[in-house]
Amino acid sequence: MVAPPRISWPRIAATAVVAGLAGGTLFDLYLWATTLVPAHQSVLAMWQWTASTVFGKGALTDPRFAAAGAVVNALVSVGWAGGYAYVASVNPLANRRWAMSGVVYGLIVYTIMQTILLADNNFTYPPNPNAFVNALVAHAAFFGLPVAYVVRAMGRTSAS
Repeated sequence: MVAPPRISWPRIAATAVVAGLAGGTLFDLYLWATTLVPAHQSVLAMWQWTASTVFGKGALTDPRFAAAGAVVNALVSVGWAGGYAYVASVNPLANRRWAMSGVVYGLIVYTIMQTILLADNNFTYPPNPNAFVNALVAHAAFFGLPVAYVVRAMGRTSAS
């Protein structure tokens, strides 16, 4: 009988922080470049919207909530990265096929986040099919993929 893998929670937490901040930063940069710049909007507006999902619609009118939105965004990114780091620690196939795992995980994150927004009464339909595809690309390629890469890279260095 094969023993289940030993879970190192401190390693998962450290990996989650690095992977989450990397994935969250790339995700925000991608959305900034593809949605905010063409609309002549600031990333601060995006972070205010994020804050409004936690603190209510009043956050949309107060620019001071942008910092809170950035913190919420970072915490959520680290949380999702922690989920992936855990999955990769108990399922070595996720690390061996990190690219596919990351893309799939990003799509799972998108689906669950949209469900949470729907339940929280903050869901908005994408304005057009291109916006929907852009959101899928953002989650799969600019969040899930970097998170999977960082988790794999940190797993290799700590196992050496």
